[in-house]
Amino acid sequence: MATQTLEKPTTAVVKTDAERFTNMVIREFSGTVGTGLQMTAYQQKLAQHLFLKVDATLKELEAKRLSKSNPTGTPITWANINMPKLAIDAVHRVDLGLDALIANHVHPIPYFNGKLQKYDLDLRIGYVGKDYYRRKFAREQPVNVIYELVYETDKFKPIKKGFKNDCDSYEFEITNVFDRGKVIGGFGYIMFEDPRKNVLVTIGPKQFNRSKAAAKANEFWERDEESMQFKTLVHRTMDKLPSDPEKVNESFLAVEAEEAEERIIDGEIAENANRGPVIEVKGDMQTGEIVEPDKKPDPF
Repeated sequence: MATQTLEKPTTAVVKTDAERFTNMVIREFSGTVGTGLQMTAYQQKLAQHLFLKVDATLKELEAKRLSKSNPTGTPITWANINMPKLAIDAVHRVDLGLDALIANHVHPIPYFNGKLQKYDLDLRIGYVGKDYYRRKFAREQPVNVIYELVYETDKFKPIKKGFKNDCDSYEFEITNVFDRGKVIGGFGYIMFEDPRKNVLVTIGPKQFNRSKAAAKANEFWERDEESMQFKTLVHRTMDKLPSDPEKVNESFLAVEAEEAEERIIDGEIAENANRGPVIEVKGDMQTGEIVEPDKKPDPF
């Protein structure tokens, strides 16, 4: 009588979205940040926080897509995310020490990539994140950075370094604290141990209007213009904080290059705003559409 051998059923190991994301980030880390380097326990924690932020964003957008009477478009799920790009961008944010669970550090914004039929996630760095990593990579740590919007009833006098003044300074007085009027400008003041190194950065209506005209999410300017003006002020001030060549690394250069590219694209959009329809461009690729044009994640 022939002996029959029963084969044990195989159990496929299905990795969770969190495991897939974490594994890709860990693998990418050593190749991007440095050969043979391993992520620290804290960096792995930052990667987990970034996953939670992205996961919550995708679930919120997909739920809204499905709530429509006739849902269209590609499902906004992990299965349809351009994971290789996300892993690289995630490594840069983790390497800079950005924590996606801290308000205004990182904002995941999905764009549909028509060529890949997947979503590219733009891990946009918010104004709190910009302030954090720029201070971290500064040539000299500032003792304080002051950001102030100037309203039409305020009295503001910039004092620039020169023959009569040893350092940048200013005079600022709020004359009507409960009814200051409209915002007419703003200033950032970077302070060092040696006051002679202090830097005063001023920004006026022209710069604010340019940022507003270039914004992809113009409804945020319409809904909360002052917050958007403050965000613009922080970004422009941090651009004036000198970076330390010995601290600058690939991740710093990558996010700075991304922001510079976004400004060029936004500038082109602003310049052509009154010349007819503009196709939104991300990098060298025409994306065709952005997820939820009527409600994007908070862009601060």
